[in-house]
This record gives sequence, structure tokens and C-alpha cells, in this order.
Amino acid sequence: MDLRRCVFHMRTPANALARELVPLSALERTDPSAYAEAIVKYDGDPERRNLRNTRIPRTSATWADVVFLSPILPHAILQAWRAIGRIQLPAQEFWAIPVEALPDAVVFDRTLSRTGDPIDLGEVTPLDPRAYRALEQTTPRNRAWIARLTQRGERGAWFNGTPQILVPGPVPLRHAQLVDWADALPLDQPPAQFRP
Repeated sequence: MDLRRCVFHMRTPANALARELVPLSALERTDPSAYAEAIVKYDGDPERRNLRNTRIPRTSATWADVVFLSPILPHAILQAWRAIGRIQLPAQEFWAIPVEALPDAVVFDRTLSRTGDPIDLGEVTPLDPRAYRALEQTTPRNRAWIARLTQRGERGAWFNGTPQILVPGPVPLRHAQLVDWADALPLDQPPAQFRP
């Protein structure tokens, strides 16, 4: 499997045995306890409370109706934390999902709107699976976020300041492969530029 042609989702105890990744809204019906645990992160402040009902332009979905996937090779995130934060992070597995398995996906890159505000149409573009290549380095905005967090002695929000691939409805895992972010991709060519 060519990881440059994949998108990524963190494997957690909640989805470790999953056959598909489902959006938050589906968990409310299929796994109420997992839903209750996940929805808590949206209840803490007004911006995040508004976020779960935010409409995603170019789709008929809300924030809670989509699965969030990363277009960045997991190793790049780990390397940024090691280089900027000077910390060692534990092993972490990710689902590597072939981009061809994503019907109706869009790329969301928040650069104009703020969390909790309506998403600007210019921040969402259709995903073109034929042109897609995963990022082999994280973004400058993500690197700045890591620097700010580590200066405060904090960690978390690994993908803040990065584009996200949003997929309405479930994402099947039948063709996915597990990768650990400690595993570097052999780079025999120049880093690819992200092309949605």
C-alpha cells in the first residue's frame, strides 16, 4: 500500500475493532455511551458547543455528521513534536485508508472562519482522489501550534492548524492498514505537495 495515497485516522480503544469509522451523530444511535463520552468535549465552551451543529459547505452534513481524516503522514506529526517540543511520545497506531475509498469527501482547511462560526465556502474544496498525495511534513500553522503548546508545557490537539478530509457517513476499513506513527515512510522521491 502506498501511504502517500492514503488518509489517516487515529486508532483508539473505541475504534480498535471497528469495521468502519462512523461520525459522532451515528454514535448517538449505535453506541450511546461512546457518544456521551465524545460529546462532552463540545459542551465545555460556547464556540465548541456551536461547532457540532455547524454546516459543512459543499455537503449536506454538519460537523457531527462527518468522519475526520488527516492528509498528513502520521510520522510527520510525531517528528514535529520531537523536533519542536523535544518530547518523546508513546506508540500510536493509525488507520491508513486508501483515498479511493472516500466517496463525496471534501477538504476543509480553516483559514478564514473561527471555531464555532459558520465555515466559509472558500475553506472547503472537493477532494480529487486522482490528484491526491498525502503531506510528508506538517503545516507551518501546526508547527507554530506545537511551539505554543510546548512553551506552556502542554500537549494535545495533534492536528490543529492542518487541513482535514471530511467524509459524510461511515468510512469502511476493509482496505485499511494499520501504521504506527513511529514508522517512517521510505522517501525515495522529493516530498509531495498536498493536492486535494
